[in-house]
Amino acid sequence: MLSVDQGYEIQIDDTGFNPDTNKTGDPLHQTGAVYGFAPSSKLASKPVGQWNSYEIQVTKDRIGVTLNGQKVTDFKLDGSRPVQGHIGLQNHTGRVQFRNIQIRSLP
Repeated sequence: MLSVDQGYEIQIDDTGFNPDTNKTGDPLHQTGAVYGFAPSSKLASKPVGQWNSYEIQVTKDRIGVTLNGQKVTDFKLDGSRPVQGHIGLQNHTGRVQFRNIQIRSLP
């Protein structure tokens, strides 16, 4: 899939399920991680049923992820994938809801 294979995915999965090992608890695959590239430093999600707040900031050389006011990931890009392209909100099945989405381009 173009968006997953050539872009970056910020994970939403508190279990941290790693499909390669078939195990949970992997920081590279838990909420806030840059999936497969940079682990989240902690799980800062609210309990199921409560809204979470993400801020994802992408510059020409970094991806920063703040979840519920806590910085969880700061990834220095290595140039292996472009930082421009599509923005996807959900790739897999399952119930996920979004609200108050804002996308800004900064100078």
